[in-house]
Amino acid sequence: GCTSTIIYQMYQEKDIKIAKETAGILCAAIISDTLMFRSPTCTPIDRAAAEELANIAGIDIEILAKNMFQAGSDFNRKTPEEIFYQDFKRFTAGKVSFGVGQISSLNEQEIESLKERLLSYITEAHKHQRGVDMMFFMLTNILDESTMLICEGTGAKKMILSAFHIEDDGKDGRSSVVKLPGVVSRKKQLIPAIGMALQA
Repeated sequence: GCTSTIIYQMYQEKDIKIAKETAGILCAAIISDTLMFRSPTCTPIDRAAAEELANIAGIDIEILAKNMFQAGSDFNRKTPEEIFYQDFKRFTAGKVSFGVGQISSLNEQEIESLKERLLSYITEAHKHQRGVDMMFFMLTNILDESTMLICEGTGAKKMILSAFHIEDDGKDGRSSVVKLPGVVSRKKQLIPAIGMALQA
């Protein structure tokens, strides 16, 4: 996804016409990678490229994005384990090892349903991940650009609250969940904040 803008620019530099089908695929990749331009990884160049590619392909970006994200977030037939590990990565900061999974959805009700399923599963997942001190799972709402973060492990939630300078309001009713407004990117927002907090 993140290379599609570069590929588009290469077509422009070589003055080669982009086929309709190719333009559609490149546009879809940019939409996916930037969460329909909501991710902090998105640049004005990405957006301009996607809009031009959409024109070439004859597609509506919002309709395509909605269909893509709905198809990608069809979790009814998946087990909690399949959902948890479909986009899971391990990281190390100093002597601390931690894992972060993420799903993105346009549907708030779906996110709430998944939260309950994954809250019940994350403790089991943590037990089976040898050498991992903390586990996190990002339930990202694309529309309101926020993340419901499930935390597991000694000091995990306290560290997240410190990293994002927020207080636990207790509204969620679960001690292991933190609402992170404006956070949608694991790479650009969550991981750097965790790294800094762990170093501190």
